Amino acid sequence: IFEISPSETVGVFDVKAKFMGVHLETVSLEYQDLLQLQYEGVAVMKLFDKATVNVNLLIFLLNKKFYGK
Repeated sequence: IFEISPSETVGVFDVKAKFMGVHLETVSLEYQDLLQLQYEGVAVMKLFDKATVNVNLLIFLLNKKFYGK
């Protein structure tokens, strides 16, 4: 399970990985870096060296949950 929450810094999100309720890792994800990857045409990125995430869908999710009204 991935839990995404905004950090204290604007444009930075904390992504926490949990497996069966046990916290595994936390990664800070910068929104600007995601936009740069999208601009460069990168379709998929790795999180936690285990999971692959679609960059466009992650940007869409962040926009919808944190920036949309």
